Amino acid sequence: MHRAITTTALAVAVSVYASAYAQSSDATELEPIIVSGGISPVAADEFGRSSTVISRQQIEKQGYATVQEALEAQPGVSINGTGPNERQIRIRGGEGNHTLVLIDGVRASAGDTEFFLRGIDVDNVQRIEILRGPQSVPFGTDAATGVINIITRQAEQGVSYGGSAVFGEGDRQSVYYGYGADAGRLSLTLSNLNDRGYDFSGTGGERDGTRWQSGTAKGDVRLGPNTEAGFNYRYAKARYDFDRADSSADSERGYVIDDDSLQRRLTERAGSVYLEYRPHGASMSHKVRFDRTSNQTDNSFSSDTRTDVAKYRFQAALDQARIETSDQLLSLLVERRKDEDNGEARNRENDSLAAEYQTWLSDSLSLQAGLRHDDNNIFGNATTWNIAGSYFLPSDVRLHASAGRAVVNPTFFEITGGTDKAVNSGLEPEKNRGFDIGVEVPVTPINGTLDVTYFREVLTDEILFERFAGGAFLYTNRDGDSDRQGIEIAISASPIPSLDLNTSYTYLDATGPDGDPEVRRPRNELGLRATWRLPATPTELSGDLRYVRGLYANQFWTGGETGARVPDFTVVNLAANHQLTEHLELTARLTNALDEDYQEVWGYATRDRAGYVGVKASW
Repeated sequence: MHRAITTTALAVAVSVYASAYAQSSDATELEPIIVSGGISPVAADEFGRSSTVISRQQIEKQGYATVQEALEAQPGVSINGTGPNERQIRIRGGEGNHTLVLIDGVRASAGDTEFFLRGIDVDNVQRIEILRGPQSVPFGTDAATGVINIITRQAEQGVSYGGSAVFGEGDRQSVYYGYGADAGRLSLTLSNLNDRGYDFSGTGGERDGTRWQSGTAKGDVRLGPNTEAGFNYRYAKARYDFDRADSSADSERGYVIDDDSLQRRLTERAGSVYLEYRPHGASMSHKVRFDRTSNQTDNSFSSDTRTDVAKYRFQAALDQARIETSDQLLSLLVERRKDEDNGEARNRENDSLAAEYQTWLSDSLSLQAGLRHDDNNIFGNATTWNIAGSYFLPSDVRLHASAGRAVVNPTFFEITGGTDKAVNSGLEPEKNRGFDIGVEVPVTPINGTLDVTYFREVLTDEILFERFAGGAFLYTNRDGDSDRQGIEIAISASPIPSLDLNTSYTYLDATGPDGDPEVRRPRNELGLRATWRLPATPTELSGDLRYVRGLYANQFWTGGETGARVPDFTVVNLAANHQLTEHLELTARLTNALDEDYQEVWGYATRDRAGYVGVKASW
């Protein structure tokens, strides 16, 4: 029974959009599908690895303005930073550069740097996928603790278009156009953000604002009955203010200095083209794809980085069924990746070969297993693996479990220490191994589900900043293991037809080899989300709450980096949507509604209460 539901959903999804490996999504939500679950797409109830999908419907209900707002307090995910443009994503206690961020399946960050969440407008986002645990087999290095895949809107059949405008503590606008036909599809989006900002130093100085402009284009075309080509492209440009940290300060109050002369400019470009061929019968497929990401930053650490990825994927249904309905799907991946950084001493190349096998061993038990071998011209060979399974018990109770190993190579900056020489050439890649086991239980009285997952991950050869000497930042690999374990809980419910409730909670115990808590990883994080549809009126009210307890951050003004506990905090946001007509909607949002005075990083202020009103139109 479960196998039939899964294969039907997967067949519908892939038949609508045969380019699943390009990791885009249909405009119509197909909740059973996790497109980026592996080298080949995997249905949600078949997928054994811990994951979350944030749908466009959820984004609209909660009134989120940016991707980072949608990701906050999701199970296993922690987001914090020195300002709205420098917020890092950590999954299950890993470092920021242990989470790989993709936009339409393409790496958002170029070179070997981590991606900081900035002003990605959710109006043009179709869904967000969160994959937790080691993910190196399908995605390579950088995916040591998880993957965030942000999927932009895809054209529906016919012509569709719309736009939105929001005003308050600044303004933002977005427009969308899509055209879909049997022969192909095309979608275009544009967005603009002008955020007045706030004083990062918290001393009542000038506002540190942000300007963002971005555009995306994506499409596909059928070249014949068995051949399809497609592309996607993203361009973003930003200019934002920030304040200066004074390393010679002797107190928190004097650590962050208000400075109206500091401004950072950056440009992000990312794109992909592919060609896919499926012989008659569709029991196998061949796909070639080329991705390029390039980022330029103009500041005290100016950089010009680029990543090129060329890959070939082969799929074969070993039972001779169609790929979408196969009980035994084998996928092979051959990949070459080249990272370049014009501001650092070295570039690097990586050749990879990976294999993945997906099967249903019975009507209730599915299994996915993968193996990958990387050959890096600087760091040599690395082998990573993963295995996962999903098993249905009576009454639709589902068990899921996974395990794996991943690697993260040292960054260019860690190797060079900010110089033009490889002053830290002896650094070894970090290795992460982990497992999780969970149970998903239907809760019939409240029309909901409960998912509880226990996880444990162990990081070896953790790279640690040691000291600044001789004009260079010196890094070293730590001896011993850094342990991370915890529990993730997700509850969704609709106790009455007009009310939707979602709760997420993460308990995390993340310590270094010496037993001290790792900084910037809260021990407890709770998220509550509710949407209420008012009776007899096309109005929805929603709210979300984020509670953080046990967060540690460094106090650099003390002369060292010893982590100190940040005061616990609670942030509440409120939103409302009112459908004026079939095509026109009014929106309102109040962020930090209780005007909580809090910090995520010692010395850096956060935004006070802020209000926004807007309008959306769609046809």
